[in-house]
Amino acid sequence: MPTSFRRAISMLLVLALLPLGLAACGGDDDGGGADTAAAASGDGGGESGGEKVKLRVGVQKDGIRAVLGKSGQLDDLPYEIEWSTFQAGPPLVEAAGADKIDIAWVGCAPPIFGAAAGAEFKVIAAVQERDRQENRLLVPRDSEIRAIADLKGKKIAVPKGTSGHAFILNALQSEGLSTDDVEFAFLAPPDALAAYQNGAVDAISIWDPFAIQAQQSLGAREIVAGEPHERGLGFEIASAKALEDPAKVEAIRDYVRRLSAAWEWAGENPDEWAAAWTEDTRLPLSVTRAAARRKASDIIPLDDTIVASQQRLADLFTEEGELPGEVTFTDIVDTSVLGESGGAR
Repeated sequence: MPTSFRRAISMLLVLALLPLGLAACGGDDDGGGADTAAAASGDGGGESGGEKVKLRVGVQKDGIRAVLGKSGQLDDLPYEIEWSTFQAGPPLVEAAGADKIDIAWVGCAPPIFGAAAGAEFKVIAAVQERDRQENRLLVPRDSEIRAIADLKGKKIAVPKGTSGHAFILNALQSEGLSTDDVEFAFLAPPDALAAYQNGAVDAISIWDPFAIQAQQSLGAREIVAGEPHERGLGFEIASAKALEDPAKVEAIRDYVRRLSAAWEWAGENPDEWAAAWTEDTRLPLSVTRAAARRKASDIIPLDDTIVASQQRLADLFTEEGELPGEVTFTDIVDTSVLGESGGAR
């Protein structure tokens, strides 16, 4: 790998790892390092026995906290929010199952892996990114890889159980390839970037904003992204324990409504969201500006089409030997929390 490329990605790693270290207290497996924000009192629900409910919200470097705050949706909350920052979706599902958080937004694959592990959580709504794209398959600029078919015999870094994992499996299948034809290096995002830096892998499958940052800082070359290998679909998940508490359920409903309104605002004010996103995560403003223009999302109902799509993905993971057993996606779906609208405005 050229010296200039190694030097550039070293700079990227410093930028990427700094906010993770600050937010996750060294990147513990459970995401670690929760920081708490107590919201102002307001009218409405969220009271339990005369005490204000504390809603524990898990986030990544996904701009959620920033969009809620900048859009004014965190004003006058009838409950407190405790924020916990995680590196990726799988530890968010694990934390929900262990009753360490109440609600989080994750990609398409983490709920499947959580179900396979027997985690105690539910999928309560679907989230559709408006650009219908989340992940990119990236290679160094001078790589011989030009198409998906060229991945045969190559080593690919990807965080296990994430949307990036689902994306690369679907991409491989589209060319008649399987996990037997490639070698996966299952690494958390910072470690995946490190492996990419030192030439230990040939490609990386990763989501925005990491992918945007790699492209901007390194000139990393995109092989494929988005549809038809994914549709930018994610999910709001909730702890099963939280769903047993009526006051928590009401707070979850209110939070999802506020998030939906915040994303509506973000679609009209991407630069303001980007600035707040950068302030919250220390990602470069050029990265958050690019992300904000396509990452606004809509909370949509968990309809039969979505459930069927997730079941096909679960079956693919099982067929490829990535899961210990079969998963029935409907077993982790709970549409009663948000009703037929899925919580959308």
